[in-house]
Amino acid sequence: MVRWCRGVVVGVDGSEEGYRALDWAAAAADRHEARLSVVGTFVVPLSPAPVSALTNPGGLHAGADRAVARALQRVGPSRPGGRDVACDVVPGAAAHVLVQRSRIADLVVVGRRGLGAVDRVLAGSVSSAVAAMGHGQVVVVPASASGTAPRRVVVGLASDENPGPVLEAAFDEAELLGARVEVVHAVDQGPLGAALEAYDAWGDAWRAAQAEGLRADVDRWAQKHPEVPCTTRVDDGRAADLLLRTLHPDDLVVVGGRTHRRSVGRLLGAVPDRLLRSAPCAVLVVHPAAAREGTAAA
Repeated sequence: MVRWCRGVVVGVDGSEEGYRALDWAAAAADRHEARLSVVGTFVVPLSPAPVSALTNPGGLHAGADRAVARALQRVGPSRPGGRDVACDVVPGAAAHVLVQRSRIADLVVVGRRGLGAVDRVLAGSVSSAVAAMGHGQVVVVPASASGTAPRRVVVGLASDENPGPVLEAAFDEAELLGARVEVVHAVDQGPLGAALEAYDAWGDAWRAAQAEGLRADVDRWAQKHPEVPCTTRVDDGRAADLLLRTLHPDDLVVVGGRTHRRSVGRLLGAVPDRLLRSAPCAVLVVHPAAAREGTAAA
C-alpha cells in the first residue's frame, strides 16, 4: 500500500457543506498518516474596488480568514501522530486554486452543495470543476453523506478505461477502512442490443467475455489485498443508473476520470459527472495520468 507523503488538501468556504468535507478530509488524512492542509480562497475583484474595500483591504478576504479559523477550531491544530494542520488563505477562484494544489497533493477534498435546476444542466459548481480538472485523486462529499469512515467501497468500471488505478485506489481505501469492495460493471449494449437479443448465444458469450475480463482485473488486486472482501457484479444497463440504485450515504464510490489532450482539458464522462451531481455518498475520482504529472512536478 502506498503511503501518502504529499498530504490531503481540503477547501472550506464557511458553508456547512465545506465543513462536512473538512471532517471527511481529516479522517482520510488520519487513515493515510498524511498531513492535512485547509485552504480558503477569496476573489480579487477585476473592477475598481468599492470605497469600503480601499479603506479596509483586509475586508476582501476576511470571510476566507474566518472560514479557515473556524475549520482549525473544528479539527484542532494537530492530528494523531503529531502532524500539524496547515492553514492557508490565498487569492483566486476556489476551483482554480484547488486544481493547482492537486498537483502537489495526494488528495483534494471539496464539499457539494444542493443543486438547483440550472446546476443540473450546467457543470458550474466548484466541486464539478475540481473533480473534472484536478490532478490525481479528488473526493467530492455531498451534504447527504453520512460519517467519515465509509462502510463499503463501490467501484464503477467502464469498459474503455484502464481499471488498474481505480481498483488500486479502491482496495487501498477499503483495507484502511476495514470495508468490503463491490465492483459494478455495466454492460451497456448500445447499438449491439438488438443484434444480441436476436442471437441469444452471441449475447450470452459477449456478456461472459465482459465478466471474465472484469474478474481477471479484480482478482489481481484482490490477491494483493487478501483481507479485503470483494464481490463483482456485471449487469445490463447504464452504468450511472446501476450505481445510483446501489449506493447509500455511508458508501464511497470510486470512478475513473477521463483524460483528454491538454488543448481541451481534463473532462469527466457522463457516469462520473452524474454521480457527482446525484450520488448520496462521497465520490472519489481518480485521474491516473494527472497523478503521475503531479509526482513529476513535485
